[in-house]
Amino acid sequence: AHRGQGEVSDELLAKLKTLSTQALIDGQWVLGWPPAHIEGARALGPGMKMAGRAVTMRFVPQRPDIAADKPPGMESPEYEAFEMCGPNEVLVMSSVGPWESVGGDIKFLRLAQREIGGLVTDGSIRDTDTLLGYGFPCYSYSTTPRQGPHSMQPWEAGKVVTCGGVVVRPGDAIVGDQDGVVVVPAAIAEKVYEIAHSREEIEEVIKAQLIEEKCPPGKYYPFMSGKIKPESPLGKLLDSKGVKYMSTSTGGAAARSAGLAATRRAGGPAFGARGMASAARAQARARGFAASALSHMQSKEQEQYVLDYFAEHKATAVLRTPDKEFAPKAMEAAVEGGFKILEFTLTTPGCLDMIREFSKRDDVLVGCGTVMNVADAEAAMDAGAKFLISPCIIPEVIEYAVARNIVVVPGCQTPSELYNAYTMGAQVQKLFPGIAGGPNTVKAISAALPMLRINPTSGVEKDTAAAYLQSGASSLGFVAPLFPPELMGKRDYDGLVQNAKEIIAAVNSA
Repeated sequence: AHRGQGEVSDELLAKLKTLSTQALIDGQWVLGWPPAHIEGARALGPGMKMAGRAVTMRFVPQRPDIAADKPPGMESPEYEAFEMCGPNEVLVMSSVGPWESVGGDIKFLRLAQREIGGLVTDGSIRDTDTLLGYGFPCYSYSTTPRQGPHSMQPWEAGKVVTCGGVVVRPGDAIVGDQDGVVVVPAAIAEKVYEIAHSREEIEEVIKAQLIEEKCPPGKYYPFMSGKIKPESPLGKLLDSKGVKYMSTSTGGAAARSAGLAATRRAGGPAFGARGMASAARAQARARGFAASALSHMQSKEQEQYVLDYFAEHKATAVLRTPDKEFAPKAMEAAVEGGFKILEFTLTTPGCLDMIREFSKRDDVLVGCGTVMNVADAEAAMDAGAKFLISPCIIPEVIEYAVARNIVVVPGCQTPSELYNAYTMGAQVQKLFPGIAGGPNTVKAISAALPMLRINPTSGVEKDTAAAYLQSGASSLGFVAPLFPPELMGKRDYDGLVQNAKEIIAAVNSA
C-alpha cells in the first residue's frame, strides 16, 4: 500500500540518470503533477550524479517515551532501511529540521558497504571528508558538527514521507545532479522520461543553432514542452531539422505524452546523434539485453569520457602481430612515442593479458579490436577494455555495446555503411580497410554526413595524417605505418619510438 502504481525498472533508472533534473521537473509539469524538487538538498561534492529507487526513513522529534519505545540497536528503523539499500536504491531520510544531523561516518559506513546508489535528506550530515571518501552521492541541506539523538529519533522505514516539501513513496525514482534532487513518481516515471528526453533533444538543437547564428537565446528559448507553436521560430527550426515535437495543436498533457511515446515506437525521424543512440539502446534492450541483467554497464559520463579522449588525442595505436613476446614492448614503444589511445587486436597472441596490464595505467585509454561477437566483447570488457572495435558491422556487437553505453567502433567501407553504423548507435565509425580517394573521400563524406565521427584506419600514413584530420576525420588509427614489418621483425624498440614520435607530430600539426 505504501508503494505507488507502477515499478521503476533498472533499465528505466539508467535512462533517467542520463537526463538533467530540470528536464525531469518539466516532464512532470507537462503531466500536471505537483513540484518534485527536494528543496534545500545540495550535492556534498562536485560531479555527483545519482538515480535509484527510494528507500524511505522518517525521523520524529525527541520525546522520552518515543526514545524508550523505539526498537533498539540493529532493529532500529534507520538500520532496517539501510539493509533495504543497494546499488539501485537511494535512501531518503526525512529530518525534523534542516540543521539536525541524520548521521555521520560510523552509521553511513554500512551504506558504503552495501554500495548504495545515493542518499538524500532535508536535514544535515556530519563527517564530510569521510563521507566523500565513501564514494556514494550524498545530498543534504547542509553539514553540521551536531549529533541528532538529542533532537530527534528514527521512527519508521518503508513508509510514505515528506522530504524537502515533497512527498516520497517507497519505489519512486530519485534522481540527483549538481542542481539538486528530483522525485519522479513511479506511476508516471516512463511518461516523464519520454517528455524530458524529448526536451533535452530540443535543447541540443537550440544550442547548436545559437552557436551557428550567434543570436540572443530569446529567439528560441525558453520554451514549454508540449506548447511549441509551429509558426514560431523554434517550431520552424525543429521542422527544418526533422525533429518531432508536441505543439499547441496537440491535445492535453496526457495526449502529448502519448504522442511522444508513439512517435518513438513508430520509429519517427531521427533526433540527431543522441536520439539515434537512444533509439538503438531501446531496440537492443527490446531484443533481450535487459538492463537489470547487463554486465559491464557504463554510465553516460564514462561513455562521454571515452569520446572526449578520442577527440582530444585523435591517434590510436593498433597492434596486430604474431610476436607474442615482443607485442607488449612494441606497444610500450608507441606509448613512449606519444600515443595515448591503444587498441590490442584479438588476433594478437596474449591480447587480453595485454589489455589487462595496460588498462591498469592512468596515462592511456585501452580498447580491444577484432571483436567479432558478444563472447569476444564480454572477454574484452572483463579484461578492462574501455572501447570495442570490429573490422565490419556486426549487429550483435553494436547492440551489446550501445545497450551498455560502451563506445563501439565498427569497420565501414561506404557512406551507406558509415551511416548505417551511426543509426545503429555506434558512436564512432571506422573507415576500413584502406581509403580509396584518400582525404578527399573523407572530406566528401563528412560534408554530406556531418553527424559522423569518422575514424580512418589502415591506409593512413605519416604524411597524410594531417590531411585526413583537416578533411573531417575525427580520429585516426595506425596499424602498419606505426608498427612497420621491418621494425617489428628486428624488434627495433628505439626505431618504433622514433616512428611513433613522428606520427604524433604529424597528427598534432593538423
